[in-house]
Amino acid sequence: MSNSAGFLLIVLVTGVICAVGILVVGRGRRAARASGGEDLASRAGTQRLLAENWPLVEKTARETGMSEEEIARVRANVMGVGDG
Repeated sequence: MSNSAGFLLIVLVTGVICAVGILVVGRGRRAARASGGEDLASRAGTQRLLAENWPLVEKTARETGMSEEEIARVRANVMGVGDG
């Protein structure tokens, strides 16, 4: 096999892998949208998830070294305090 044929084979295989990846991601997004999974990707969905699990979020934040001031700021953002 010559160098140009080898290069062509590599380019074609890479193209096929990219196309399959695009199809898989597209189908996954479509399936998530159909099942309501898109809601968790939205800002409101994320805020609701954090608010519902706030005790665990706060515990994890403390364990990873967040200051009380930072936690208070995040709490205000998550709970919607000061949205004016």
